[in-house]
Amino acid sequence: MPETRSRDEPRRIVLVGFMGSGKTSVGAELAALIGWSFVDLDGLIEVLTGRKVAAIFKDSGELAFRAEERKAAQASVTGERRVIAAGGGAFADPETREILQAGSATVYLECDLETVLGRVPTDGSRPLAGNRETMRRLFLAREGSYRSADVSVDASRGTPSELALKIARLLNVPLLG
Repeated sequence: MPETRSRDEPRRIVLVGFMGSGKTSVGAELAALIGWSFVDLDGLIEVLTGRKVAAIFKDSGELAFRAEERKAAQASVTGERRVIAAGGGAFADPETREILQAGSATVYLECDLETVLGRVPTDGSRPLAGNRETMRRLFLAREGSYRSADVSVDASRGTPSELALKIARLLNVPLLG
C-alpha cells in the first residue's frame, strides 16, 4: 500500500498490524512526539477486566477476549488527541475495526512475516504466538484487514522514534516544541 498524506489533523490515530509490528512502542513514541495521550488496547483490556490478556484467552477463550476488546475499543475512542495501539486481531474483527476507524486515522505498521517471527517469542507471553504455523496462518488471514487502514508504513526497519516521526509527517500532525 503506498504511503499517502491526510489533509486534516485526525482526532485520533490508531496503529494496526500483526503482533510484533511495533504498535505499542511506536504508539508511545508517537504520542510523546505530538503531545497526545497513549492507549494500548491490550493494556486497557487488562485494566477494565482486572485480568491479563493471556488469562482471558486461557480461561474464557478467544471469543470472550474479542468481546472485551470491542468494549475497550469503544472506551478508547471516547476522547480525542489519542494514539491507540490496537491489538493484533482487533482490526480483523469487522465490528471492532468499525469502532476504531470512526473519526480516526488508521495506520498499518506493515512488517514482513520473517521480521515478525524474529521479534515475537514463543514463550507463551502472547496467547496466539506459541506455534509458528498458527502465526503464519493468522498473518495471512489478517493482512487484508490491515490493508484497509488509511495509510501504511513499513515497520520492518527503523526505530520506534523514526517510525513515529514518519507517521506524524505522513498524517500532517504538528510535533511538540
